[in-house]
Amino acid sequence: MTPLGPEQTDVRWKQRFDNLQRALRQLEAAVQAHQALPDNELMVIALIKAYEFCFELSWKTLKDLLAWNGIDAKLPREVIKQAFAHGLLENGQIWIDMLEQRNQLTHTYDQAKAEAATRLITDRYLTELLWLRQSLLQRLEDEP
Repeated sequence: MTPLGPEQTDVRWKQRFDNLQRALRQLEAAVQAHQALPDNELMVIALIKAYEFCFELSWKTLKDLLAWNGIDAKLPREVIKQAFAHGLLENGQIWIDMLEQRNQLTHTYDQAKAEAATRLITDRYLTELLWLRQSLLQRLEDEP
């Protein structure tokens, strides 16, 4: 396999970011739907799945952006730590919490955990994901 050149990795993080932005719009819609129908189990599932998808795209976008800047990080926890160290994330500990939450949700489905997760997603994690989007949009605008 041929390593990606700088132009290809540049495009890669931007393409992944485009996908992240679409996923964030879906997450925002899922949050609104859940708020309208908080007792609807399908809305809870949709919200959690939309969050998981956004989280995956977030750390992978960060991984690609770090690689474009010459920083090698492969695993999600590594990527989060490097992204925080390089100012790409504002609240590193919340992102570690988000990773742990994602790991818990993908391996078990429990109604009480699902309800707790929806509160975390709507009250804390969505804000972090939106902050990341804004930060990356600013980075794109600042490029020559």
